[in-house]
Amino acid sequence: MQFDSQKIHTVFFDLDGTLIDNFTAIYRCYSDVAKQMGLAPKSFEQLRATVGGSISMTLSRLIGDDLAPEGVRLFREHFPAVMFDGVFVFDGVEWILRELRSRGIRLAVFTNKHHEPTRALLDFLNLAPFFDSVFATEMPGVPWRKPQREFSEYALRKMGVPAENTLLVGDSPYDISAAQAVGMPVACVTTGTHLPEPLIEASRAPEMVFPNMFALGKALFNFTK
Repeated sequence: MQFDSQKIHTVFFDLDGTLIDNFTAIYRCYSDVAKQMGLAPKSFEQLRATVGGSISMTLSRLIGDDLAPEGVRLFREHFPAVMFDGVFVFDGVEWILRELRSRGIRLAVFTNKHHEPTRALLDFLNLAPFFDSVFATEMPGVPWRKPQREFSEYALRKMGVPAENTLLVGDSPYDISAAQAVGMPVACVTTGTHLPEPLIEASRAPEMVFPNMFALGKALFNFTK
């Protein structure tokens, strides 16, 4: 189905790897936790390749299923102390957010990150004013995460917009699956954890995979830098 920007009234943005790079802090937190548990931390590249589904999934892959629950507990305790380390907003993000807002398009964050650090990071990076809503894990009454259909349905219901009038912008197959589950158009940038090939394979739409937000904004909305 060909993308029609005129039908888009709302855009959902993933957070890590899409709007911001928080991998330095995530790696530091994981590394500190691994050492606390008497484990040798794996490399930054190994951690980066596992991020996307949830911290539980990430730690299961890095330290094993048996140790993951304790690792998750320690990670959540420690992350607030390091979460601003090295964090930055990707090039083109503020530009595309301003352009979308200027055209009356509503914006929301749609992430598997926990709600409290998501809010804190948006405030710290001065991104919070761009967004009408934030949908994250560990919110009251929200037991789901991407790519569960219920999480996508919940966000759409709260925004009061049909799936066909909403674009999801992410950086991983989890984002693609979350959109496809409800018939929502989806586009991806390769600024996060995945190269173009797995994103193209998952979406079956190479024209919806972009190197950055500048390219996405120009191709899909005819924005000029």
